[in-house]
Parts: sequence; structure tokens; C-alpha cells
Amino acid sequence: MAEAKDIDDSLEFLRYFEKYTDHPDLAEEVQARLSGDRKHLNLSGAQRSGEDFQALAAMEPLSRLHALNLDQTGLKAEGMKHLVLSPIFSRLQSLSMANNNLDDEALFYFSKSPHLTRLESLNLSGNEIGMLGAKVLFLSKTLEHLDTLDLSYNRIEPLGIQALEGSLVGRSLKTLNLRDTCLGDEGMDRIARHVHLDRLESLDLSDNNITCTGLETLSRFHPFPNLKRLILSNNPVGDDGVYALAQADLFAHLEDLTLINNSLTTDSAVSLSRSKTLKRLRTLDLNNNDLRAEGTEALAQSSNMKGIERLDLGENRLGPEGARAIAESPHFAGLKYLRLNNNNIADRGAAALARSKFLTRLETLHLENENWIHAAGVKALSESRTLSRLRKLVLALNMMGDEGARYLAQSTALAGLEFLNVAGNRLTPIGERTLQDSTTLSNLQKLEIV
Repeated sequence: MAEAKDIDDSLEFLRYFEKYTDHPDLAEEVQARLSGDRKHLNLSGAQRSGEDFQALAAMEPLSRLHALNLDQTGLKAEGMKHLVLSPIFSRLQSLSMANNNLDDEALFYFSKSPHLTRLESLNLSGNEIGMLGAKVLFLSKTLEHLDTLDLSYNRIEPLGIQALEGSLVGRSLKTLNLRDTCLGDEGMDRIARHVHLDRLESLDLSDNNITCTGLETLSRFHPFPNLKRLILSNNPVGDDGVYALAQADLFAHLEDLTLINNSLTTDSAVSLSRSKTLKRLRTLDLNNNDLRAEGTEALAQSSNMKGIERLDLGENRLGPEGARAIAESPHFAGLKYLRLNNNNIADRGAAALARSKFLTRLETLHLENENWIHAAGVKALSESRTLSRLRKLVLALNMMGDEGARYLAQSTALAGLEFLNVAGNRLTPIGERTLQDSTTLSNLQKLEIV
């Protein structure tokens, strides 16, 4: 009986669109972009008018949708008026409306929709939402099950984020993206003093002009006591900010910490290495700072790193000694992903990694861009007994030449590679063919040469 009902439902669905004569191009696009089970509709990139959204809202068969993507469709307040009252919102669990023209008026209509009680994920990134829009969103009475919210690239500002205080939205959130939302240190103060997000596990505060003052304020309070993932990229927090972070009980549960381009020096690495709270880290991304070999050695000697599985120390002026510190550290024995781009580790650094006694679990290794690795360094990697689990190797923009290509092509140690990038390595057509015709790298699924 259930099978028969599915057939009837399917026929009913097709008949609806056969009889549908208004906006036929929209109807065709909906059918083409609808998933097989008719629960997921992706209209991303299809620019539509207010009338189109009114027509979309009236398509009754779409009331079964669980996921709807309206990114870059030109959606404005006019279209939102129709959608919020439509039954196509009634079963949605995931809704994405990124990179449109949604403003505070559109958010007002959205917040009043009675059909959002099942929504778990909402993406509003890259719109024109301001403080008032954020306030009405957080005051919604129907978003009680919202788990993931992306408000990045809007103008939420400190008063807007303070509206999370006591809201239904705030009680349920586990993932919150506030990248580039004009918060600054005042926003950190508002969060610290007024917002309490008990369930929050992941928070992105990148590009908000947060200084050490903002981090110090957060560190004195416990607005999100169960935070596991924190992204603070492109904020001038400096070494003092990292010191505050490393000392705070607030961040004791962190497993994933990203501090890209934060004006950090060796002192920050020392603070992280000596922290009595950051004991659970699994991922650490410190790309584009100035840790140097001394900072890397401080991390390598710290038991705080014993759980690390993913490490990115790209663009930190590590040199060969920094690579050696990583290679010789028993605390990095759990590494599965390592990225050391643009560090001038040279052949000596590559050889140190290849001969490590501890990096036996590595699956992904990035050594691209100005590491000045020649054929000798590639030879060491190709002969490594340590790197037998490697599945992805990126050596782009180095100096290995045809000789290095030959070493890789003949490597039995790297026979498990599935992805290899050697673009920008001064290969001639001979070197390229050597890699393309390799019988040893039999598991290779993707080879990037240019």
C-alpha cells in the first residue's frame, strides 16, 4: 500500500506541473533542480523577480521540502512576504538565502512566519541585515529548534548581537557564524555581559576588528561554556590576546582553534604551549603569522599538542629547523593533516619530515609555495618509510624539476597516493609524462601538473 501511495503521489506531482501554466520557465527549473525524493530544492544562482517568488510560494507540491537553497536569487522583502506564509516552509529543516538583498524589513517578515518550527539550519550570509534585522530574528517565537545560524557579512553590530540575550534562538544554537558583522571589542563586551549560549559549540568571529581587549573581556565571563570550535582569523588580537585566551577557563573545552593572520609571534606559541586549559585541541590553524622556528619548538615540546590531528603552520617563517621540530616531536605523533606552505623549509626540512619516527599517521601533507624544495628533498619524501599512509601530497610551486618527478613516479613508499599536485615545479614535457605514465603510483586519482 505504501508503494502504491508513493506512485500516486508521484503522479499527482507530475500532473500538477503539467497543468501549471503560470511562469512555465520557473516550473521547469524547479523540476530540473529538485532532488529525486523531492525533499531538496536548490535554486542557487537563478535570479528571480518578486512575482517569481510569489509563484514559487504557491506551488503546493513543494510543501514536502526539507531543504531549500535560494542563494543568489535576488530575493528581497517583496518576495519574502509571499514565502513566509507559504506551506513550502512548513517542513523545512534547512534554509539558505545567502548573497541576496535581504534587509531588516525582509527579516521582519521572516521572523513572523508561523512555518519555521522545524528549521534547524539557516544561512543568511552576505545580505544587508542590520541591527534591527538581527533583533527581530532573535525575537522570533518559532525558531526554537535552530541549531546552525550563519549571519556572516552583515552589519549586526554590538546592539544587534546583544538581542540574543534570553532569546529562543540563543537557547538552541550550536553553531554560530558572525564573521565580518561589525562587532569589535564592544560586541565582545556585549556578548560577555549579556549573552549566555549554553549549547554553543562552534563560533566564528573572524574579521571583526577584535583586539586583545575584546578577548580579555570574553575571558572574564562564560557566555558559551561548552565551546569546542573557535575561529578568530583576521583580528588584531596579537600575543596579549592569545595569552588571555590560553589562560581562560572559558576555552577549556576547545578542540578546534583557528588564528589566521592575527599578528602573532613566538610569544603566542609559548602561551599556547604553557596553557593549563587548552588540553583538548585536535585542530590548530595558525597560518600567516610569525611564529618562526622558536615558536614551533615551543609547541613541539608541549604535551598540549598530544591530541592534535590537524596542524597548519603555513607562512610562519619556520625554516628547516621549524620542520625538524615538528618531525622530532612525539606530541605530534597523532597528526593526520600537516600544512607548512611558504616556510622556506628547503630540502633539509623536507628530509626531516620524511625521516621522522613519529609522523606515521600522516594522510595529507602540504608543502606548497616557496619552500624551495629541490629534487633532493623530493627524493627523501619518495623514499620515506614514515609516510606510507599519505594519500594527498601538495608540492606546488617548488623546484623539483624532472629529476624530482622521476623520484615520485618510481616511489613505492608513496604508492598509496590518491592526489598529487606538482604544479609550478619547472617540469618539462618529459617530467610530466614520467608522472602521467607511472605504474607505481597506481592509486593516483588526480594529478595536477599545471
